[in-house]
Amino acid sequence: MRNSLRHPLFHDSGKAQGFRDGLRIRLPAVVLTLAMLCVLARVAWVQSRLPAEYLQALAATTTEDEILPARNGQILADATVLARDEDRWALQIHYRWLEQNPEPTWLRQQLRQRLSREERRDAALVSSTEQKIANERQLMLQAVSSATGVSGAEIETRRQQIETRVRGIIERVNRLPTATTDEQLSMEDEEPEQAGLLWRLAGAIRSALTTAPQRSGSERIFVREEETWHQLLPEISADAAAVISEHPERFPGVRVQARSQRHYPTADLAVHVVGARTRPAAAAGDQLPPGPGDADEQQPPTTVGRFGVELSYDAVLHGLPGVRRIVRDRRQRVISSEILRQPVAGRDVMLTLDPELQLLAEQLLAESLGDADRNLLPATEDPLEFDAPDAPPEPDLLPVGGSIVVMEASSGRLLALASAPEFDLTLFTHGTQAAWQAMNSDTRRPFVSRFLSMAIPPGSVWKIATAIAALETGACTPQMEIVCRGFLKNPEEHRCLIYRAYGVGHGPINLRGALAQSCNVWFFKAAEQMGVEPLAAWAERLEFGRRTGIDLPFERSGSLPAKPPAGATESVQRRFAREALGYAIGQSKLTTTPLQIARLLAVVANGGWLVVPHVVSDEGLARQVDEAVLTPWSTARVQVPGLSKETLRAIHEGLVDGVAHPAGTAYRTVYLPGLSAAGKTGTAEAGVGKADHAWFAGYCPAENPEYVVVVTLEHGGSGARQAGPVARELFRRLQQRSQMIQDLQTN
Repeated sequence: MRNSLRHPLFHDSGKAQGFRDGLRIRLPAVVLTLAMLCVLARVAWVQSRLPAEYLQALAATTTEDEILPARNGQILADATVLARDEDRWALQIHYRWLEQNPEPTWLRQQLRQRLSREERRDAALVSSTEQKIANERQLMLQAVSSATGVSGAEIETRRQQIETRVRGIIERVNRLPTATTDEQLSMEDEEPEQAGLLWRLAGAIRSALTTAPQRSGSERIFVREEETWHQLLPEISADAAAVISEHPERFPGVRVQARSQRHYPTADLAVHVVGARTRPAAAAGDQLPPGPGDADEQQPPTTVGRFGVELSYDAVLHGLPGVRRIVRDRRQRVISSEILRQPVAGRDVMLTLDPELQLLAEQLLAESLGDADRNLLPATEDPLEFDAPDAPPEPDLLPVGGSIVVMEASSGRLLALASAPEFDLTLFTHGTQAAWQAMNSDTRRPFVSRFLSMAIPPGSVWKIATAIAALETGACTPQMEIVCRGFLKNPEEHRCLIYRAYGVGHGPINLRGALAQSCNVWFFKAAEQMGVEPLAAWAERLEFGRRTGIDLPFERSGSLPAKPPAGATESVQRRFAREALGYAIGQSKLTTTPLQIARLLAVVANGGWLVVPHVVSDEGLARQVDEAVLTPWSTARVQVPGLSKETLRAIHEGLVDGVAHPAGTAYRTVYLPGLSAAGKTGTAEAGVGKADHAWFAGYCPAENPEYVVVVTLEHGGSGARQAGPVARELFRRLQQRSQMIQDLQTN
């Protein structure tokens, strides 16, 4: 009998065998089904989501606004143009016409424009057309060289510079990213050391689903510089611009960009008044037109005023630039171009300056400073103010700088406003580095507008203000007479200039003689009798220590000595009383500008009115106040409160004698037969070891004054000797001007 084992432990039943067979079939089917479902889900997501995103990326555009230049207004003085914008032209070429090897997409576009679909199937015709395009590019560059007069070698050099720069931008933008070492290490850390096939397969699937595909070299990013214009020549002539504009068929890919450049026809006339315009972010010496490598070559340079009228009236002169909006596609090709705002030209500004008088003032200052031969200023000496009879003659001094103010007494219109030393306004348009270094190294500070920015002691011209304070407070009268011994109390201090030269005083003298002969002692006495408070109060009433309100920037206010505090002790009061003596003759801590002194003389000349000096004419432009209300200059003047006609008459008589009387300090250097003028000389101490400042302030004609003249020579020495002759020539010219105006009115 055969034994057999039928236990299930040793033998599979038929049912179990069937289960295993079914499992081997169903498991792959399930896996395949799940994989297909994942694929179908991904396909559905791609079909439903990605098209919109791709279309959005393809339809993406960039918008940029291009500035269209506007002409700035002119600055004129009578018929003389002092500043204007001149047309300039730059030559620009599209980058595609500058490439050595044309970009394939652009080349295909050119072929589509020139060949039909059937013609593009002809390989020989396509090749010849491509060669023709290359020849057109070369012929275009030759035509540019011929039209502009620039050598072909120079044009090729500039072309290569532009292409090199753009190629560098393209390479930097399209540089393919590479995984860093840290990233690689982190990826290795995530993967187990003993990763099996299944783990690697899962990682590959995860990476394929979550990692963006790498961009190939053919799918590069197009930059704006590829589809725009580049400045090949920053400036071409008007004839060249006309030829290029009239023959576009000879200059494919070429355009002429028109722009305006500030030009100063009389670049050395009234430079401190006119001012200059430069680019907003430009350095002092970087005012030349942009070159091919400049970052802002696509935008026309805008300019802003830096100083002078160009700055103070910038809002009026400055034209309103236009705006063109350009829309580009993802390849930076222009889709549309629309002008959003047309450019608006700036308004012209008419100055009050008399060009001939301004030129004379500048010539006189140049001669005084030794910058020009002395043709108008003969050498003169005044022994009354300078040398003792047995002393050697004082050598001629060369002032550090100077200024001249000529103003209409009743209106504040400035007919001449000169400052020396000067400079040339072409520094701001075509200045070289060497020229800028030369100007900046000039210790005389030529860029300082001395007529409004030079605050120095006024010296004896201040005695006019002291006289007003003394008479109006009642401390003195015009008839008050003192005996001048040449000094107040001590021969070593508080002296008259005549005492230092001759050892004598003026003798019995009243206000009229004190003003004419510049007697310090009389004004020392006046200061003692009235004290410092009335002098300070009247200085403030005459608006010293504040700006005059001239329509030019960078005006200084000067400084007034401090007043004694309330309840000051006796010692403090004595100290202020001593300082009042220097205050009375224009010294101490007092500083004024030439423009402020001109305003003081105008008060005496026009009957007590404080005018506002200005260089822009009422006829040319009304003054803008608070950016809203336009007020003519004629209504800006105010009357000095409490100033009587009797006081002004007494001072006027002393100023007339200062020029017309033989004992007057200005007689020998200012007086001329037939010349009607009044004025006061001033010699202001500048400190130990420094030459005095020379002043002259006056007006003409003496009766019914029309013009105020102030001459200031910084460290120039004596006012009579140095400033007087300058004033005389100005008075001579003003007298001729008045006569000419009268003749015109008569006829």
